[in-house]
Amino acid sequence: MPAKSLPLAPEAPVALYIDGTRAVVLFCSPFDLDELAVGYAVSRRLISERGELASLAVRPDQRSVSLCTASGKGIGREDEGYVFSACGAASIREDPEPEGSDGPRTGTRGERLAFPRSLDMEGLGALSRRMFASAELYRKTGGMHIAALASYPEERGAYFAAREDVGRHNAVDKVVGRGFMDGVDFRGAVLLTSGRIACDMVLKADAAGIPILVSRSIPTTEAYRLALERRIILVGRIGSAEPIVYSGGSL
Repeated sequence: MPAKSLPLAPEAPVALYIDGTRAVVLFCSPFDLDELAVGYAVSRRLISERGELASLAVRPDQRSVSLCTASGKGIGREDEGYVFSACGAASIREDPEPEGSDGPRTGTRGERLAFPRSLDMEGLGALSRRMFASAELYRKTGGMHIAALASYPEERGAYFAAREDVGRHNAVDKVVGRGFMDGVDFRGAVLLTSGRIACDMVLKADAAGIPILVSRSIPTTEAYRLALERRIILVGRIGSAEPIVYSGGSL
């Protein structure tokens, strides 16, 4: 049977250059690459405000993206090599508790919202269903992840964006990058994902300053520990009759 007639999840190596130096080769679904690059830079705390993004160039024919920061923070950073789509945790190299840390840090946009806070589980469930309704490639292939970023609590005209990728960490970077480029205040947003919540997901939410992380799956033990330390609200099994609030919130 010809490969083109088989259900296949799109994946390709894409080289990301930051401030003139190759930072990583990401195995990803090769679309929305500008958002992927920006989300990657946000998760590495290389940029936190629109003015810190000096330039961005996508070269689809070369399967590469070049991003330059105004500060040049990416100069001299170690090349992470190849990060495969199934290895999200490997894509975060920062120490979860860096030297000199004095407790939970704020994200890119200042202080977090109050912790703990009450949760509208019905509203979060509706956002999750809206995310999965956007998963066109998943319905075609059965082999994709999806992530969404939404205003919370949701109001009329509230922000919502969803992105798919073969790697759950790439899908998160894409949607965070989209939100950053759209000027979303991450402090008033929720990040939703189709996959389990591993520690890399919590670190990405922490770097962006997103206070709520929601999944239809469950968190790992390390993700749970980090969520408690970073004061991130963690909700699992959002698609079930009894979602689980693991940290920081109440029903």
